Amino acid sequence: MIGLPPGNILQYLHLKERLNVHLKDGAKKFIEVGSGNGNVSRLFLNKGYHGIGFDLNQSACDNNTALNAKFIKNKSYQIYNDDFITKENLEKVDIIISCMVIEHMPNEILNNYFEKCFETLNTGGMLITLVPSSMKHWGIEDDIAGHIKRYEFNDFNAIAKKYEFKLNKINGLTYPISNLVFSISNKLIQKKESDKLKLSQKEKTIYTGNRNVKYKTSFPQVFNVILNPITMYPFHLLQKIFENNKNNMVIYCELLKK
Repeated sequence: MIGLPPGNILQYLHLKERLNVHLKDGAKKFIEVGSGNGNVSRLFLNKGYHGIGFDLNQSACDNNTALNAKFIKNKSYQIYNDDFITKENLEKVDIIISCMVIEHMPNEILNNYFEKCFETLNTGGMLITLVPSSMKHWGIEDDIAGHIKRYEFNDFNAIAKKYEFKLNKINGLTYPISNLVFSISNKLIQKKESDKLKLSQKEKTIYTGNRNVKYKTSFPQVFNVILNPITMYPFHLLQKIFENNKNNMVIYCELLKK
């Protein structure tokens, strides 16, 4: 079993808390756009949600299938190696989530994405978005991943207004731990992934659905002893204290369909 990096653990701890809140509201159906290896979808499925995962990377879909096999077997989860935006005849859902996805989208595709989300959500449904944030922290990882931008807090006020959503919650995540390892992370990526700079924008986007960089996107199983939800919980509490700090390198946002 491959261990998760500390930043992902912190994001998942926050997401688990928010899902507990939304379960009380009776939300049961979800779509994950850019489901990757299936870790986020698994959080939903373990909470009793039923849903669909979309990803353009076939190997990521294969990993997701293996991880969430029991939910696929009981028909509470489906996986599509397909484009959510162009998929037709989707059933309306209560939550749509994307983690590290929309930063890849140029304006025209981004517009289509938010319109598709609005169309697919039930009234009162929620769009959850996690994105890399703070443009001053642009680095080689953004270039390799094919990012168009890193988001700022104010960007989501504009998005909510343009697409007629209500901003329900927005906060930063992973500060200060991501900031402390930022330079080390960039050096590791430069060493391990610099060859990916030659890929096209689309190829970079698909590639990031299943990155495997040791000590960056994954850790050997032995690290689970020190990198797990219990040991990382103090840092989870710390990120709550600094959730409004503009130096946060991840933004979590909830938008409600009016």
